[in-house]
Amino acid sequence: MNVELDYEQSARIELLSLVAGKTPGEMLLDAATLLLDRDAGCCERCRPADSQTYFDDEQVQARFAQLLGH
Repeated sequence: MNVELDYEQSARIELLSLVAGKTPGEMLLDAATLLLDRDAGCCERCRPADSQTYFDDEQVQARFAQLLGH
């Protein structure tokens, strides 16, 4: 999947990846995994109250934008 970031979002990911000691791609993959696991209710502490929801590409990109503050 191609994720397009504006300059500010890219700078945030770069900074977070430097702090975490990961590549920006690894950071985005971790964020996507976290969001998908949380939405799927993979464990007790992150299980949603409602039923499972699956997202199309547009919805995933919107969630990335939300995660990055846009």
